[in-house]
Amino acid sequence: MSLVKNLFGYLSLAAALTVTSVGTNAWPLDSYDELTNQPELTNQPDSIFQGQGSRNAPPSDQFQQNGNNYPGNPQSPQRGALQDNQRTYDQRKFPDDATQEQELTPEQKFENELLGRGQADERSPTDSSKAVTDNNKLKTGLVVKVDPGDGLVRLSWQPSGYRKPQEDEKIQYRIQIGLAPNKPLKAIDVGKDTTYTLRDLKNHQVYYIQIIGINREQKRIIKSEESKIIPLPAEELGSSLEKTFSRKNQTLQDKLTPEPFKRELRQFGYDFFKNSAQLLEAMDNLPVGDNYVLGPGDSLNLSIWGSINARYTLTVDRNGEVMIPRAGVVKVWGLSYEKAKEAIEKIMSRYFKNYDMNISLGKLRSIQVFVVGEVELPGSYPISTLATVVNALSAAGGPTKNGSLRAIKLTRNGKPAQDIDLYDMFLSGDRSKDVRMQNGDTIFVPVIGPVVAVAGEVKRPAIYETKGTPSLADVIQMAGGITASGFTGRIQVERFSGNNSKIALDYESKGGHLDSATAGIRIQDRDMVKIFPVQEAVRQVVSLTGNVVRPGEYQFRKGMHVRDVIPAFADLLPESYLESAEITRLALPDYHKEILNFNLRKALEGNEAENIALQEQDTIKVFSRWEMQEKPSVIINGFVVNPGRYDFHPGMTVRDLVSASGSPKRNALLDMAELSRVQVASDKASATRVQIDLGKAISGDPEHNLVLKPDDVLIVRGIVGWTDSTDKFVRIKGEVQYPGVYSVARGEKMSSVIARAGGFTDKAYLRGAKFTRRSVQKEQQKRMDEIILRTEKEITQKQVALASVASTKEELEATKGALEGLQKDLDRMKTLKAEGRVVIRLTQIEELKKSSYDLELEGGDILEVPTRSNVINVMGQVYNPISFVYLPENSSVENYLNKAGGATNEAEVSEMFIIKADGTVFSRQQSSFGIKWSDEAKQWTLGSFMSCYLEPGDTLVIPQKLEHTAWLRDIKDITTIISQIALTAGTVFIGLR
Repeated sequence: MSLVKNLFGYLSLAAALTVTSVGTNAWPLDSYDELTNQPELTNQPDSIFQGQGSRNAPPSDQFQQNGNNYPGNPQSPQRGALQDNQRTYDQRKFPDDATQEQELTPEQKFENELLGRGQADERSPTDSSKAVTDNNKLKTGLVVKVDPGDGLVRLSWQPSGYRKPQEDEKIQYRIQIGLAPNKPLKAIDVGKDTTYTLRDLKNHQVYYIQIIGINREQKRIIKSEESKIIPLPAEELGSSLEKTFSRKNQTLQDKLTPEPFKRELRQFGYDFFKNSAQLLEAMDNLPVGDNYVLGPGDSLNLSIWGSINARYTLTVDRNGEVMIPRAGVVKVWGLSYEKAKEAIEKIMSRYFKNYDMNISLGKLRSIQVFVVGEVELPGSYPISTLATVVNALSAAGGPTKNGSLRAIKLTRNGKPAQDIDLYDMFLSGDRSKDVRMQNGDTIFVPVIGPVVAVAGEVKRPAIYETKGTPSLADVIQMAGGITASGFTGRIQVERFSGNNSKIALDYESKGGHLDSATAGIRIQDRDMVKIFPVQEAVRQVVSLTGNVVRPGEYQFRKGMHVRDVIPAFADLLPESYLESAEITRLALPDYHKEILNFNLRKALEGNEAENIALQEQDTIKVFSRWEMQEKPSVIINGFVVNPGRYDFHPGMTVRDLVSASGSPKRNALLDMAELSRVQVASDKASATRVQIDLGKAISGDPEHNLVLKPDDVLIVRGIVGWTDSTDKFVRIKGEVQYPGVYSVARGEKMSSVIARAGGFTDKAYLRGAKFTRRSVQKEQQKRMDEIILRTEKEITQKQVALASVASTKEELEATKGALEGLQKDLDRMKTLKAEGRVVIRLTQIEELKKSSYDLELEGGDILEVPTRSNVINVMGQVYNPISFVYLPENSSVENYLNKAGGATNEAEVSEMFIIKADGTVFSRQQSSFGIKWSDEAKQWTLGSFMSCYLEPGDTLVIPQKLEHTAWLRDIKDITTIISQIALTAGTVFIGLR
């Protein structure tokens, strides 16, 4: 594995070399077309939500994945192991949004519109995958309900408007989760389940979730809309009442899905003992009344002042007495606190005069009680003498959920003393039976008695313990009663019948009186009472939507008409379309939708035929004018600040259009502009053109400031020979007499600017000159981004494909490590920028004028003439990668390779190559027959690659080889591409080539 870890390093080369010329396409893009038809997302590691880039983070329980082993899932153990670390092609975003559609200038946008081209014509080859996806859009047919919780989200979904699948179709569902819209980072296969809970989410973090249905051929056939959810802490989630009132109203015309009945219930009363430790601590601070009876172990604090000053702590001994210095013994056992104070004051008065005193209780004695039965921690407990039955139960952790809360027994001196029903305190606050404990008392908690569950629309749904044979009405009252949203027309009881089956019993109200229907119904052990909600849709309403001032629901009254909802024109927003409005109606008996159209203008003007009578659940929609009509526009193009399409308004003139676009640019030709207009005669259209003086039009001259018509196009031309400031200047750096920035005229050549810069200095190394051009840089960057995008998808595919080739587990792990290394190198490549270097060969000015390298300069060009390097670089798999001094007498490849210690055992000697100082590359493959072309000598020369002579600034690269095992056959091609990308960015990648 050490070989794999060190496989793909890349080093920055100070010479900043490239291997491309203008217009060269080094890698065929069409060979990657098949990559665009692969699945867009696979299961991702959980660490994506713990921080971007933490690829090696340990696995967590976040997003627990269930159902991955459903029938038809083609994942084998090896394939699944690789998919855990896959990266998805579709989720990648490159620097400067390189994968997005290129932003067009306003002039380009206008030109496309004028010539009938869309922006799609400007797309790069990388958009082919997007086009495939757009042409195969999934049917939106899953309705999803989202319930955010504390660090979790509960999801449920069902198909809507989609045919029911056949038995053999076996639709499986997949949940896609992301942190941004339309950019999923993780996929979870849940099989046939239609509910799922995402856990371990971060509160206040925005998540985007989408459900996708997949058939057994692994093709996506149905999906949901993407849902935006935010988990919140429990204290911020809101109660069920708050959620109910914040929910949007729905009518029968909305897509109503039945609300799932909530059966998740908790046993009532047991949460009281969660804070049992705090209940015990509070006992130490309770005030003591005058009726408190003293006994051995209690202590009294006695303070005396006046003729005598003293303070004593008096503890009641086993004989029930306290000893007062200089006063004697006082027996207080069995006395109340008030009587004990009187006894002590009486004995003190015998021995002292002229004093005052105060007596307070100090530490109270403990008593021993026993708590047994169905409690969390049964045993013997020392408690305060002030403790009650509830305090003693709290000391034992409270009853377990298998213990009774309604039949707790208190035994004192071996005899039953009290039966305690905690429901008296929990339901009504009655603590009359919560008696104070005495030493030696025993509390027994029996197993739980009969229980009944009350679920649905009650104020306190829970599982309750019952006593006796309560009626259905008693049980509902115990649960707090039915809420206003509960349906009282039918109450259902689920019951176990005869210990052999489960049945459902429905009870309907008689004459609208629920009490009469439920009073005589007796509840049995393990019954579940279900109170269903009323229908969620609002009834007795008509709805108003669209381009109106006050949209929403309105109460329906018999005899209601359109004008009752829209009484006047003032109730409409501007630009309303009055010639046609729409009523959507649910027709009986099957509530199918019907559409009625009417003239709103005539209805508001008093035409009763158009003032249609309304029915309950009708929806009136008023359209905006531009929903129903094509919006007229005019276009201005050319040398203005903001060229483009603008809305047309009646009476609009040329000056108005120019003002809307900002103003003409400084280089705009005001003497002559062209107005293009389409004239329609009968069934034919013809174009006419009018030449106007734009300056006079702006001044308001009516002869030139023409009134515009829809679809007019105004073209503002530019002054001939004018160039923008960014196109006027070039930079000359390095070894020229006067380096700096120079302005250039149109058509001026490189030799002219070099001459203006004083020519080359004596130290100039012309062979290593570096020339970069802005337009070339953009083209190179575009090509780099395309290839990075496609190569990344190929790496993802190889992670799956190579698993079937690896014959052992070790080869599989090596494959995984190698591809991860490639992915990391590719990630680093994304941070690199293309240089835009063009290979040139400088000569002296007079000779340069005669050569093809005397290029016409463009704005933004940079020419850098370095000093003579006198250094040869040797990089890659040699024993000592280093730079050497150039020796003219012996500068062969063999000589410098030997000086670097020779090639290592891991070197791919047959793949050696030389990066020349001028940016060209010469490889050993080019001299494989011992014959090579010499550009300097302009002739073929004999000799092997090892005998080639290196020039100052040249770099010899010896790449690394790998063992030729099956799992590395395709990696070499990927590594070659990455190397080429790096060279385009001026970086040498020391890997396979």
